[in-house]
Amino acid sequence: MNVLRIDVGVHTLLHINLSNVDFTGIKEIVFTVKNFSSVESPVIIERIFTEPGFYEVMISPTESIALFPGAEYDFHQVLTDGTRMKISDTGKIILRKSVGDSFV
Repeated sequence: MNVLRIDVGVHTLLHINLSNVDFTGIKEIVFTVKNFSSVESPVIIERIFTEPGFYEVMISPTESIALFPGAEYDFHQVLTDGTRMKISDTGKIILRKSVGDSFV
């Protein structure tokens, strides 16, 4: 799994390539970022994709400052019957300090 770098305090653009995903039987794919891998840990960033494509995902300054060192991400698919299944390994987030002033 790739390491993602998120700049803290400014907007960060991530690229997610789902162009080769067959969405037959899949309602949506969910990208989730949490500070801890515990089920009880709140979701900090969540994006939902409903069709194949190459996506540019903007992480806001507010989302970035809510992340702790060691944050993790993964992908789940939600089937048309509502079943949710993890479809990726858990990936690491690297936070880069920024000198921007885009706090919202």
